Amino acid sequence: APPAPAAAAPAAAAAAPAARAPPADGHPTKDHHLEKKEYDWAEIKKHTTGDDCWVVVRGEVLDVTHFLNDHPGGKKAIVVYGGKDATPEFDMFHKPDVIAKYASFVQIGTLKADSKL
Repeated sequence: APPAPAAAAPAAAAAAPAARAPPADGHPTKDHHLEKKEYDWAEIKKHTTGDDCWVVVRGEVLDVTHFLNDHPGGKKAIVVYGGKDATPEFDMFHKPDVIAKYASFVQIGTLKADSKL
């Protein structure tokens, strides 16, 4: 007897929604998170403007570019720390869970343990 035909993929899988495309500028958004990596200061210090802003808080590297306009304290309050460790200033104004609660998408990785400023 001939072999049975292979089962077709379930219709539900075919109807799954397409993933949203990442933004053209490559920065994370609420709808598109980036794979987390380890970064050194040489890389972090390149991201210091309102169009490309990274900060470090408690060893976490945050790409806050698409969060700047939503920051309740204003864009400038973050950009001034672009490319730097903002931990002391961040901790003065925020509860420890605020990033995870309101802007988890900004977490793009961690600071390499042996990286020097």
